[in-house]
Amino acid sequence: MNKRLLATCAGVTAIVLAVTGCAGKHTTNGAGASTGSSDTFSMTSSAACDAAASNDGGTLNYWTSTDPDVFQKEIQPFNAKYPGIKIKYTSLRPADMVQRIVAEVQARHPLDVDAIAGDLPSFAPLFDQKLITAVDWTKLGVPADIQFTLNGYTTIRTYREVLGLGYNTKLVQPSELPDTWAGLLDSKWSGQVIADPRGIYLSGLALGMGEQQSVDWFKNFLKLDKPLIIKGATASMQSIVSGQAKLTTSSHDAEAAEQQSDGAPVGIKYLDIVPTQDWYALIMKGAKHPEAAACFYSWWTGAEGQAQQLKYEFKSDKSAPDGLPAGAKVVAINDPDQAALATKVADEYAKLMGQ
Repeated sequence: MNKRLLATCAGVTAIVLAVTGCAGKHTTNGAGASTGSSDTFSMTSSAACDAAASNDGGTLNYWTSTDPDVFQKEIQPFNAKYPGIKIKYTSLRPADMVQRIVAEVQARHPLDVDAIAGDLPSFAPLFDQKLITAVDWTKLGVPADIQFTLNGYTTIRTYREVLGLGYNTKLVQPSELPDTWAGLLDSKWSGQVIADPRGIYLSGLALGMGEQQSVDWFKNFLKLDKPLIIKGATASMQSIVSGQAKLTTSSHDAEAAEQQSDGAPVGIKYLDIVPTQDWYALIMKGAKHPEAAACFYSWWTGAEGQAQQLKYEFKSDKSAPDGLPAGAKVVAINDPDQAALATKVADEYAKLMGQ
């Protein structure tokens, strides 16, 4: 899976234990489940935007991990459409957001953030401690398929990165590619396929195969494919473009799209198990500007906001990407148990590679 998610998993466990004593079991009930509070934020998008523009200048204190310069480009249409709403942006990793919020709550200080976006395993302590606002996202016009319920609170997905098999389109024909991860176990790819030394990109396969089967698969992958060990999606893509390798197992759709935009001979094929990296948005409990947050998220998950995200970050929020094969199993790491499994398997893969 994506390195940002797995790199925070150990820290997430420590935070959960520190805040809650023992984190409870998380449930995922799908869109439309009841919230964890009867005090639900319920406004239409237009009402929220109107209220935000007249409430303390409509300032929105927003945290996520996008590069600040990129984010400012992305929100230019929002700024033009809602000049009365100002966004004060801070770029932070999800685990760092949680640490700051928890520290402020424990010190009984008012929060200096209204809304955040990141991965749900990192945000688990905020759900456990009910530090988020229950929101009627449907009333705000947010599509049902990007709503997700954890611990009784419904949140919304802002993007989904999808893992596939990246390949050099000049060196490999689509008809030559396997249809399954099991089909990738073939000596004809010996020395021509890339794996990350940390095991983080392929560890999501455990959610679809099961832990032991995924480890057995990886052992056979090392034996038959003898992969090139290259760290990072960017470096692996560069190796594909240069022809050093033909395939990479460290490729998400966003990375492939970025290379394609530069004219690189890169393609991506989704196999039978499709791990994803999902990013979700929250409005904090006690936020000073919930209307501004609601207005922004309504715009951000709409057509214009999503077009901006795709343009500048090459990230989409499609539940099923274009080219997804029939019967493919999409698996997402959206709770601490899933994150713990992926982290454990990534460590196993790294050990098998001698890391």
